[in-house]
Amino acid sequence: MNRRWPRVSRAEGIAAVIGVLALAGCLLLGLHAPRTVLLSYLFAWLFWLAPALGSVGLLLVHALTGGDWGFALRPALLAACRRLPLMAVLLLPVLIGVAVLFPWADAQAADPNLAHQRWWLNLPFFLVRAVIVFALWLWLAHGLRRRLATPAAGRFAAGGLILYTLTVSVAAIDWVASLVPRWHSTTLGILVGTAQLLAAAGLAVWVSVTRRDDASALWTPRRLNDLGSILMVLVLAWGYLAFMDYLTVWIADLPSETVWYLPRVKTPWRWLGAFLVLFHLALPFAVLLSRQAKQHVAWLAGVALWLFVAQIGYVAWLVLPGLRGHALAWSDPLAWVGIGGLWWLGYGAQRRAALEVEP
Repeated sequence: MNRRWPRVSRAEGIAAVIGVLALAGCLLLGLHAPRTVLLSYLFAWLFWLAPALGSVGLLLVHALTGGDWGFALRPALLAACRRLPLMAVLLLPVLIGVAVLFPWADAQAADPNLAHQRWWLNLPFFLVRAVIVFALWLWLAHGLRRRLATPAAGRFAAGGLILYTLTVSVAAIDWVASLVPRWHSTTLGILVGTAQLLAAAGLAVWVSVTRRDDASALWTPRRLNDLGSILMVLVLAWGYLAFMDYLTVWIADLPSETVWYLPRVKTPWRWLGAFLVLFHLALPFAVLLSRQAKQHVAWLAGVALWLFVAQIGYVAWLVLPGLRGHALAWSDPLAWVGIGGLWWLGYGAQRRAALEVEP
């Protein structure tokens, strides 16, 4: 039976136009400061990748573990994971500008200390890994959508979560860690993956509980409490992993590890770190500890939206300080708005389409 897909809303069309104009502004700025703009673009691209890829991760977790929360969020998660093909296309400027953006790829600034990393940090292998990683993500998303309502979903999700963890770790090393090529971290991959799950959950909860097109009667106190508990667990997991990574580096005090943290704690970027501790961890966790807050739609929606927006600060913390001594550039908001406008185009329509087929 043919299914008529909802039309793209006027607001989504306006967002896409604004996005194209913002990216055009980035292009003009990039003519004079290519590395600055490419760094801004990478920051924005990684932010918008998080809800798309994190939605795949949450769908995999739900297929394996079950729970009412997954059915409540499924339309929003399915719509978000359909943004992955767009994110694959939008990665092209980063791949084209590798030699400008990543210090290890600049042949004129060869670092003899990186000789033992050249087997991994070389341009052909970097591009091959990017293609393979995205192909696997697209395969995971497609395969999961086909199996969601079948008994095979659990078996697929078991292997899919392992593949998800490995590929996110590879991507984190390539697109985050290699910005400071001599730095390494065994926690970065799982930390980035947890942040992606948190971003996806925050967006999905906010969109789901504030929209009336899926019947507000669905939002019983028990279901709202479950959604709040999911957010609280992800906030706590992210905070624990981030703290343990910092604590390990602080105890060891090795130059190969402190090289990443020094620009973040010895410059004005430290205020961003303080913001993340207070407002991306402590405050949301304190609110979500309250059962009354979790069972109140307005409170839950507000915390979910805040956790999603606060990911801007965390992705900026991951990407910007290592290559930028000052705080922000004009290209940062332009890139964020540009990619976000394109990301939003069709999201609502695909979510409504997913709602129509939900049992």
